[in-house]
Amino acid sequence: MLVVVLLLAASISALADEVLQDWIPGALEMPADIEVITDRAIGSSIRMFSFSTERDGEELLSEWEAALTEEQGYQITRTQNEVLGNAIEFSGDDILNAKILVAPQSDGNETVIEFDATLR
Repeated sequence: MLVVVLLLAASISALADEVLQDWIPGALEMPADIEVITDRAIGSSIRMFSFSTERDGEELLSEWEAALTEEQGYQITRTQNEVLGNAIEFSGDDILNAKILVAPQSDGNETVIEFDATLR
């Protein structure tokens, strides 16, 4: 019986990890295969969220940049850095500033996406 309870608790915890962040703009469509790596809230305004996916990071950034451009009120800047990777920075609505970064490839087929944000 204890094993069943532990397995059920682990399953519920895993499902909770897959819930998307409510502070991420709804216009950003997430890949179906995300595996959450980091999910942190520091105080009431700092958020960090990262996940891995098999989707191409550059394609995701382009899709998200277009979605944020079409969404009212977001200011967007695209950056490229050989060390840190490619990113889009944006602000608007309840987000003071945020960055979506495609981490440099380190594992064959997986792409790691990192979100950092300061909320208003």
